[in-house]
Amino acid sequence: MKFSFDAPTNYEFTGPIFRGKKVTKRVLTGLENVLAAYTQLSKGHARNTDNNPVNYRVDDVYVVGSGARENKVDSDLDLMLVTPKLDLSTCKSLQTMLALIFFVDREKIQAIDPYIRKQDEFPERESVKITDQVLKLLQRYNNQLV
Repeated sequence: MKFSFDAPTNYEFTGPIFRGKKVTKRVLTGLENVLAAYTQLSKGHARNTDNNPVNYRVDDVYVVGSGARENKVDSDLDLMLVTPKLDLSTCKSLQTMLALIFFVDREKIQAIDPYIRKQDEFPERESVKITDQVLKLLQRYNNQLV
């Protein structure tokens, strides 16, 4: 199964994830599309479950997986959104829906693998916290939740 979503920007999936320690346009365009879908899905989920939309706020964003370990150009983009006020089942539900949009049936380099977590469940694994570099983008989409 695959969902379609009208993304706000064109995902520029070519090139590396980082240049030095700075995120590239690949991360910015991919993250914007994921945040847009996440926000849209979260508002509907909150409404249908009588949950406060503010609980869906994303506090931190990480690049994880091979992009964090090796900055591989031919890898998918693994993003972890940290949402400390969400319960585990809501995190898994939203993560599944995002995977159906951005990961399923996509070529490896075009895929984005989104993770929704209350906290980093695997702190021993390589990750790069990019929150400070994407703060304006994060604030824009968090503001749509209220």
